[in-house]
Amino acid sequence: MKDEMKEEKEQQSSGVSRRSFLRNSLVSMAAVPAMAIAAEAAPAPKTPPAAPKTPPAAPAAKPAKSLMVFRKNCTGCHSCEYACSLYHEGVVYPAAARIHVRRIKGIVDVVSICWHCPDAPCVEACPVTPKKAIYKDKETNVVKYLDEKLCLGSKCNKCVEACPPQYLRVHPVTSKPLFCDLCGGDPKCVKACNRQSRETGEVLRCDAVIGGVHRSFRDVTPDDAVEGMLKNLYYPNTDGGRR
Repeated sequence: MKDEMKEEKEQQSSGVSRRSFLRNSLVSMAAVPAMAIAAEAAPAPKTPPAAPKTPPAAPAAKPAKSLMVFRKNCTGCHSCEYACSLYHEGVVYPAAARIHVRRIKGIVDVVSICWHCPDAPCVEACPVTPKKAIYKDKETNVVKYLDEKLCLGSKCNKCVEACPPQYLRVHPVTSKPLFCDLCGGDPKCVKACNRQSRETGEVLRCDAVIGGVHRSFRDVTPDDAVEGMLKNLYYPNTDGGRR
């Protein structure tokens, strides 16, 4: 009798457990869609605005460079012409060098360089319009061709005539003016000269310039330069003879 009562209670308990499980399962299944709908309806959390990016600092402008020359130390070795023509022409061709040494009155060697004038008279003298054949690059301080096809060459040469120190000359083959470009900022003439002029002292130097070279240097022609050099070198006879 007791066994039958125990079995009946277990069956009742089992039935209640099954019913509870099924009821809880149905409630859970119904709750899932409701939660999904609620999640879709809920506003998305606001993303805080990104902090503005600081623009990168502009690189500091490099100071423009220019050649300087100490003519009294020149030995007339012409190594600057060899190095310059080798760099620009691919062969040793002094007549096409962008730097040249002139023998004045048969005794004094005068180095002629481009002073990279701030006002660039050669550029102003170019008659080609509306776009000039040459221009001055303010960043590098050198005069450059804008387009060699625009240059009139031997038909013009106004830039050569306008050069204050009478430095500018033309290529012996193309008849186009030969502008010094400082070899991209690393002049080969300076390196070649330094190897040859150790005993006499520095002749060429490439330095940063602010505001451009002083006109007292720029306006000195080779003939003007030799007059002062003759006195400093103790040549009293202007015809080149010694006493």
